[in-house]
Amino acid sequence: MKTDMSAYGVTELTPQEASATSGGWLWTIVAVLAGLAASIAAGGLLPKS
Repeated sequence: MKTDMSAYGVTELTPQEASATSGGWLWTIVAVLAGLAASIAAGGLLPKS
């Protein structure tokens, strides 16, 4: 069963648009996690014990 997307005023993404969008978020998340890992490794986020 296919949902009638036009009833919601939105359009479907083509496979190319969908992969570009998800890929953009993927690389953003990877960059943030890499930055956090580097900060922790440098001792910037963890309290000194």
